[in-house]
Amino acid sequence: APLVPRPPQPRFNLARRAIQANPQLLPSLLEQLALTHPNLLSQIDANQGEFERLIHEPLTAEEEAAVEAELVASSAGFGGMNLPDNSGRTVIQLNDREQQQIERLENLVGPMGLSRNAVLEAWLACERNEELAANYLLNNLEDFLQEAEEDPDSTGRH
Repeated sequence: APLVPRPPQPRFNLARRAIQANPQLLPSLLEQLALTHPNLLSQIDANQGEFERLIHEPLTAEEEAAVEAELVASSAGFGGMNLPDNSGRTVIQLNDREQQQIERLENLVGPMGLSRNAVLEAWLACERNEELAANYLLNNLEDFLQEAEEDPDSTGRH
């Protein structure tokens, strides 16, 4: 069966946004998909061209809003409220277990020059999987550091 032109799930759009920002994330996400949703991976394999088109298509304003709502909803389910900060960005509150995961990831890659934002982005894109996020951050360290040099507000230390 062909892929649905626009899967309505905000998580798919979150993955799209993450992959568009960091294309090296795609293999890790596909690997995770093989473990969690093998039928969907088979469908992707059978329709690779369509998947590539969908994954690289820019998100609409409506899809971006749905992604932000998903981030708010998913973190709210883990004991925190999400409030816009003064810059209009969403602040994600973490429970103790999640905070410990983020701190361990920061301790791993922070001394190498990566910011909390880079850690959070990888952790969320890897569906809150600490091990996948660590692998992704370490495997793409040079790309993150280069991106930080080009745009200090993105993933580099401030």
